[in-house]
Amino acid sequence: MMLLGLVLHTALGYVPSLPLAEWPYQDPQAHLGFGWLVSLIHTFRMPAFFAVAGFFASYLVARRGTGAFLRHRLHRIGIPLVVGWILLYPLGAGVWAFARSRSVVPPALPSGFEFDWMHLWFLYHLLILSAIAALFRSGRFRSTGAGRRWLVPVLAGVTALTLLPMDDWHLETDTSLFPPVRLLAFHGVFFVFGWLEHGRGGSFGHLRDRCLALLGSGLLFHTLYLAVVVPHQRMAPAEAPLAHGGGMVLLAVSMWLFVLGFLGLFRRWLDAPSPGWRYLSDASYWMYLVHLPPAVALPPLLAGWDVPGFIRFALALGAVVAITLVSYHYGVRSTWVGKRLNGRRYPRVFPWRTPRGERAERSASRAGSG
Repeated sequence: MMLLGLVLHTALGYVPSLPLAEWPYQDPQAHLGFGWLVSLIHTFRMPAFFAVAGFFASYLVARRGTGAFLRHRLHRIGIPLVVGWILLYPLGAGVWAFARSRSVVPPALPSGFEFDWMHLWFLYHLLILSAIAALFRSGRFRSTGAGRRWLVPVLAGVTALTLLPMDDWHLETDTSLFPPVRLLAFHGVFFVFGWLEHGRGGSFGHLRDRCLALLGSGLLFHTLYLAVVVPHQRMAPAEAPLAHGGGMVLLAVSMWLFVLGFLGLFRRWLDAPSPGWRYLSDASYWMYLVHLPPAVALPPLLAGWDVPGFIRFALALGAVVAITLVSYHYGVRSTWVGKRLNGRRYPRVFPWRTPRGERAERSASRAGSG
């Protein structure tokens, strides 16, 4: 989900008719296909993240206790949030102004300073939800087969209630210091779902066999959602309350189908230890933290190339991934920054290579066994 943030933010520069308040740059060859891609990723990325975050929050509380859990959240989330914002905000503001000046849409004048967590807002929301969870920590919960049968309708119904107050036709994103209660409630539903999944002793394994059906159904409901809301997007939600209400219900259903489907998909096909996936998992935190400046700057820098827009998008995305991954490998992985983000310093080796010390240790172990 972290790495999909790189895809989403790079693609935003190629979405037509996106307000400059939301994104500073629009490529001359913007295409509606990128709008569909952004909408699809935005539907499930953060909900899935908060579901997994809730699962591991419960795991940490059960294993270490509430106090240690809060200290862990402060060190692994709070400090990267504050330090990352201090370092990235000035750079991001400069890059934002540059991209706005190169957009095919006339730039708007800035309206003054407003506090903005930028792309780090979700860490702030996670800190708030973690603090609330620590106050109302629960015991173990059991789930029955009947409960699972009604899982999607119940969860979608609760989520729809949090989506109905939205002031837009899609899930809002708030980067302010005081986020609306409706957004915390929305993310809290997914967080609590993950918390209770661990509390009852599960790990999403019951979703393995149904993952493809869930993902296919999610795609269907997302298509229905777009069919309802796209014709009304130039109107305020209050001007078309029935369309807005129906769209939010369809969006809630598609969200849960995607989230449950992806959780089942990873449990089905990526359930065994993998050095490559573990490496990317460790790298993804850093990659997401620092990706926004290149993701904003590269599309306007590539605009002069006389190639189709989707090729420029692919080149920009590839460059963003390369910059963030190389900087992680050589500048973060085995440093104190890597320890802060990942919990420990890892050897600066690629996942397909075994460190020399580890090879020697394995050889000694085999010799001792012989």
